[in-house]
Amino acid sequence: MSFGKLARGESIAAQAAGPLFVVSMWRSGSSLLYALLNKHPQVGLMFEADLALLQPLFLKPEGWQDWPRRWEFWNQALTRHQLRAQDIPAGITGFRAAFTLVHQQYARRKGATIWGDKSPNYYDRLREIAEIFPDARFIIVWRDPADTISSMVRAGQLGSAYFGRKGSALRGLLGCPVLKQQCDELVSQGKPVLQLNYEDLVNQPAAVMRGVCGFLKISYTDHLSSLRGADRSAIYDYGSQHHALVKGDQIVSAPRPDAIDPALRRKIAAYIARWRGLSPTGPKLLERILDQLTYLALRAYDRLTALAFCVLPLSLLSRYRTRKYGLSGFSAKFRRLGSGASFEVNP
Repeated sequence: MSFGKLARGESIAAQAAGPLFVVSMWRSGSSLLYALLNKHPQVGLMFEADLALLQPLFLKPEGWQDWPRRWEFWNQALTRHQLRAQDIPAGITGFRAAFTLVHQQYARRKGATIWGDKSPNYYDRLREIAEIFPDARFIIVWRDPADTISSMVRAGQLGSAYFGRKGSALRGLLGCPVLKQQCDELVSQGKPVLQLNYEDLVNQPAAVMRGVCGFLKISYTDHLSSLRGADRSAIYDYGSQHHALVKGDQIVSAPRPDAIDPALRRKIAAYIARWRGLSPTGPKLLERILDQLTYLALRAYDRLTALAFCVLPLSLLSRYRTRKYGLSGFSAKFRRLGSGASFEVNP
């Protein structure tokens, strides 16, 4: 599919002025909302494309720009959405222009007017995104932190290397007030923000989706409250089963098994009590300081990892992935990509 050919089409004028971002903490229902919302003919969101995590790519001199190839290497965003890096026209060297081009292209393919991205990885970048895209709209999905972290732990147990990482639970816990603070800032600035609860989405999907459609000023039909017929092709698991529920046809509202150990549950309960004003102290001061320092170190590591994928040689990154994950499936594809096969940008 050629970006250039469709970019000259008349449908560009019909698309929304700014992107839509669906954001939550991890394992909080944003994938379910994505699957339901993308059934609407006027909505074409990408799934965790996460280009905003790779903004250092656009600091390179124009002659060294290789953002499509590295983006694809990062998370296969283009191929997961049936787009091709070699069709991206030359000369797109800024993050905002690149984001707009690709996300509008994906939406335009189905004739959709609403374009954007769904990703929990933007939870601490809402302020930054709103500055880059003044016309952006946001849907924030909230879930009880204990249920969120329990789901993260289960995902790690099901084989997700991402959620099996050391510190995942602390990221999920202390990320909650960060998302809340940045969401409140957007609301105070008058940005268009819709907030909804995961429990309402799974128990009353029709009512929630009707509200979402009202927020987006698009029509509601009952098929939006069912997963049957939803396109989940861009959702990746890479061998694990942590997206099994959203890939089914039924919205599961029954309680899930608790995967949190007693010590972690006590920590979560103490923090929630502090945030809600039910306890003046919550966890002890030293524990809070150590937790916060650890959280900041983990997030710094996450950003440093993204930076490394922006600047280090792809051959080196490919060998790193091969050594870490082996040569089967996903990592084997990345090894071929890192060697320079395909995914070249047309000059």
